[in-house]
Amino acid sequence: MFEKRRLHPISVLYIILKRLKELIFPFIGIIVLGGKPSDWGLYTILGAILLLVVILISGFLHWNYFTYYVVGNELRIEYGVFVKKKRYIPFERIQSIDFTEGIFHRPFRLVKVKIETAGGVEAEGELTAISKKLAEELKRYIIKKKNEEIVLEEEIEEIEPVQQEIYRITNKQLAILATTSGGVGVIISAIFAFVSQFEELIPIKRIYEQVHQFITSGLALISIVVFILCVLLWILSLFITLLKYANFTLSKTNDDLIITRGLIEKKQITIPLKRIQAVKVTEAMLRQPFHLVGVSLISAGGSFNDIEAANVLAVPLLKKKDLPQLLKEVVPEYEWSEQLIPPPKRSVWRYIVKNSWIALPIISTLIYFFHGWGMLSLLLLLILPMWGYWNYRSAGYAILGKQLTLSFRQFHKTTFIMKRNRIQALYYTEGWWQRKGELASIEGVVLSGAGGATGVVTDLSKGDVKKVYEWYSYR
Repeated sequence: MFEKRRLHPISVLYIILKRLKELIFPFIGIIVLGGKPSDWGLYTILGAILLLVVILISGFLHWNYFTYYVVGNELRIEYGVFVKKKRYIPFERIQSIDFTEGIFHRPFRLVKVKIETAGGVEAEGELTAISKKLAEELKRYIIKKKNEEIVLEEEIEEIEPVQQEIYRITNKQLAILATTSGGVGVIISAIFAFVSQFEELIPIKRIYEQVHQFITSGLALISIVVFILCVLLWILSLFITLLKYANFTLSKTNDDLIITRGLIEKKQITIPLKRIQAVKVTEAMLRQPFHLVGVSLISAGGSFNDIEAANVLAVPLLKKKDLPQLLKEVVPEYEWSEQLIPPPKRSVWRYIVKNSWIALPIISTLIYFFHGWGMLSLLLLLILPMWGYWNYRSAGYAILGKQLTLSFRQFHKTTFIMKRNRIQALYYTEGWWQRKGELASIEGVVLSGAGGATGVVTDLSKGDVKKVYEWYSYR
């Protein structure tokens, strides 16, 4: 049924584009260090052409020598042009099989299959493009064989596990999610990074002169242009979010959670329930006043190349009052509690000071360069202390049986819910300034992909931190 075969030929294009993408930053480095493109000699141009030809040929050879097949209860992958490599993946070690349908896959009814195993720091196997029908048959076959090993000789029907749909994003939720997304900053950073590397193609000096003349023409006009630019970037961020989270659904079987999402690139993520290490609840700054939260599941899956698989957004938007019921349906062993023990009142000033000191150099710089208009930066002396107090109000911890909850704020309010047997390490720290106030910090780490996920609450009462430490260390 699963004899030796190659990937779909579209994989050649997929591999070539992937390798070209990996060369973007080295290419930018060559431009920065090697001078302007107009200064390049004949050998440089021929070298670039030769590199492109090598990438094209290597993409074809990689596809030609890549095969996969099934022998007994084992998936085998063989690849390599000069050095032949073989990877054998026993079915019993396979933890999840995820499908992704990208823009190159959907016209041909193909999917990318990613296979993760127990204890792996990276995806054990990846089939970049195979028939969707074949991928589903392979997944059913692996599940059937794994079940046969568990139930021994009991006959198993060859049907997919029954899926119970727990959550489906509505159009209203999708619109709220998109309009309150924080992707504008990422877009702005990407634009600046791109523009800074192409001085030859973009007349930076001429633009600078025009901008300087433009600035002297009036602050009101500048404000209008900046406002329009921010609106356009916000619209772009909104559009990206809509494409990414459209048709978002969360379903559950006996052993797994299954997430599907995406409009152009349709993605399916499988999370084995036994690999869930913690629950992370995020209250974004713009959504918190409306009592809306997002729920992520920290998983032992994932890798250096696929961080998303270790920190999976299971529910992008949910009313906070519905959170206890959701956890009961998805991960009933985790409980939601808002009865947190906060930091003592004597730590308020620590939160305010450590979130406000950065205002002083910023204010000094702006006043020095912009004089009167720079005086507006004095508002930071009001905003940042309020931000520090908000961080203080967001912090706290709770112990509920064998569960530890840590709540803190960096930019968004985050609540980590961890089971004691899943905590890899618990750190008790106190600095010199903390010792003077009888304060300490607690940090819990759970396994997540190739590294770990961390929840930390600073400046708690030393007695409270000792209680948490004793709760963890007691056996």
